[in-house]
Amino acid sequence: MTVPHPPAPPELPLTPPDEAACQATVARLQAAAQPRVVVVGNPNTGKTTLINAVAGTNLKVGNWAGVTVEKREATLRVGDRTVQLLDLPGAYSLSPHTPEELVTRTALLDENPDVILNVLDAGNLERNLYLTLQLLDFRVPLVLTLNLIDEARDKGLTVDAAALSRTLGVPVLETVASRAVGTAGLLPAALGGATLGSGVRYPDAIEHAVGALTGRMAGLPTLPAHAHRSLALSLLEGDPSLRGRLNATGHADLVREADAVVAALNAQGLDPLIEIAEARYARASDLARVAVPQVHARRTFSERLDALTLHPVWGVPIFLALVLLVFRLTFSVAAPFVDLIGGPLQETVAGWAAALLAGVPLARDIVVNAIVPGVGTVLSFVPTLLVLYLAMSFLEDSGYMARAAFLADRLMRALGLDGRAFIPLILGFGCNVPAVSATRTLEHHSDRVLVSMIMPFMSCSARLPVYVIFAAALFPHAGSWIVWSMYLLGMAVAFVFAWLLRRTALKPGGSGVLLELPPYRFPAWRVLWKHGWRRTASFAKRARTTVLVTVAAVWFLLAIPAVGGQPFAQVAPKDSVFGVAAQAVSPLFAPLGFGNWQATGALVPGFVAKEVVVGTLGQIYLGEQAAPPAPLGLLDGVVQAGAATWAAVKASLVALPTVVALPSLGADTSADVKSPLASALAQAFTPASGLAYLVFVLLYTPCIVTVGAIAQEHGRKVAWITVAYQLVTAWALAFLTYQVARALL
Repeated sequence: MTVPHPPAPPELPLTPPDEAACQATVARLQAAAQPRVVVVGNPNTGKTTLINAVAGTNLKVGNWAGVTVEKREATLRVGDRTVQLLDLPGAYSLSPHTPEELVTRTALLDENPDVILNVLDAGNLERNLYLTLQLLDFRVPLVLTLNLIDEARDKGLTVDAAALSRTLGVPVLETVASRAVGTAGLLPAALGGATLGSGVRYPDAIEHAVGALTGRMAGLPTLPAHAHRSLALSLLEGDPSLRGRLNATGHADLVREADAVVAALNAQGLDPLIEIAEARYARASDLARVAVPQVHARRTFSERLDALTLHPVWGVPIFLALVLLVFRLTFSVAAPFVDLIGGPLQETVAGWAAALLAGVPLARDIVVNAIVPGVGTVLSFVPTLLVLYLAMSFLEDSGYMARAAFLADRLMRALGLDGRAFIPLILGFGCNVPAVSATRTLEHHSDRVLVSMIMPFMSCSARLPVYVIFAAALFPHAGSWIVWSMYLLGMAVAFVFAWLLRRTALKPGGSGVLLELPPYRFPAWRVLWKHGWRRTASFAKRARTTVLVTVAAVWFLLAIPAVGGQPFAQVAPKDSVFGVAAQAVSPLFAPLGFGNWQATGALVPGFVAKEVVVGTLGQIYLGEQAAPPAPLGLLDGVVQAGAATWAAVKASLVALPTVVALPSLGADTSADVKSPLASALAQAFTPASGLAYLVFVLLYTPCIVTVGAIAQEHGRKVAWITVAYQLVTAWALAFLTYQVARALL
């Protein structure tokens, strides 16, 4: 379909009464030594990617609303000036219906910006321009960037940036942020060329009312001058959040005056809310037709692919198959490196430490018997997490995860939630803590509490090392299937509790949902690597802080004898303080099949962080079974580590083709050669007790930081209730798993 070129709309004179204040803003920008640039745009316009390209930052990018809930800031040099760049959440408008829109509008009011950099999706101009017109009402120098211009052209759109610039009176630039096209000169252009532009000319009655209110504001120095026109329009629209704020800050008279103005308009048969919205939509439509003179309708690649991925029958199986493929990739490619780090490299480092600390027995024992097996075991899973994070980032940045949320919307509604609840739950696969914070994007308090309470059932990445080591030890030919099952079980339990809570304690608040499906994009490799490495580095950082401190504490508890007559650090582990305490609680877990003190003892420090479970298991089992490492020379260690690394590289390359093989169990054969810890676990657990142990680790309290995040968001009562019912659920389902698996396996 082709839309003929419309006649250009007439230039609209706009001379607001606060023009002097606006010009003062321009003068301030020109004189400012450290100008503040706020970046505003709709969700999925590539705004954060643009900031990363401009500022060299590494901010999180996601293909759904709510990834950026709070404003974030970067500082960089542009010529001889230091510029503060403020990234605001994606917002469809400045009428705050969502937390993102409220944060954005508040920042524009309070941050006193010198320039607004408005990022638009060049392929969806009309929708994006509604926000642009609201920004123009703020009377702050503005510059537009038409991002994703390549995708617009792929759709057959011809975007006339010059015509849009002439009509709006502000600079308009074209960028492709993911490939850093057009981003180099963006900030210099913004600082040197941003202008106030011309926005919407509202009906005369509305303009007269705006003039009356802005005139009243001129005598109120506590209100930001650049925002007078926007504030007046918001008051006419009846914005409840703004009215509350003005009443709370001593401007009740202004609110009452606005009410009188609105009443007068109503008496004339005018509804300001409708009049203002219609004027903006009409102006946005006119501008879009000016900027995109011809539209060649073409079925895009995304539309063709969505016919398959969003199919009512095939959509869910495709999602499950993709998740399984991710885990098969994780096992096949990363497993040889896990064995490398957990085996030969760990032995090499232990040998070097034994040689270096031969004259300091206590330090040698701590390093060789606590830090190396504890922290080393945790770090051995860095390759696994790197592969997992890269694969998950690919799904997120390609736009597929937004489809997953869409597929889940029907299930979410059955539970009394909207589809957006699936987004923080998916984020929980990475880490529960930021996922709890992401519940702020949900509209109703009851939704936020409910999702936070079921969030800990979502299997975070810290649990993955436990799954991997037990799968390698007990199910060497079905590892990816075991891990896949754990993730699905966590989701199933979360949904069951959501259903129960919704029908008992947390009644629905009633809400609508807006889910935007961005076009499929092939993520830039540079961006993928940044995301994968950032998340993996965060895991490694915890290993050298939280895990290090915890395994050292466990070592001391293992070194202290519980009865007299035994020297420090020479006591049998089971006779230590840690061993005796673990034996005291182990009968509670006997019905679950893992009533030995080593397994139950490792669960206790797991409250600090789930990675510590494998660290403690490695410390206990390897400390019990392994002979003291022989001192190792530097050259011998390098040769030993080099040979083992080369063997791991070859094994990983050989295993790669099995990722896309038919779902035979042979894809996970890398565990035929087990690491020392996996071999120890294979002797200590049966398949049934190992499965029960995994279920318990999946379902009991994830970590104290997550509990703290829930307490911070919703109070201590909710946090403690969550901890209590998770412990009960973990015990009950682990018991059921053990009884069923024992009968079947």
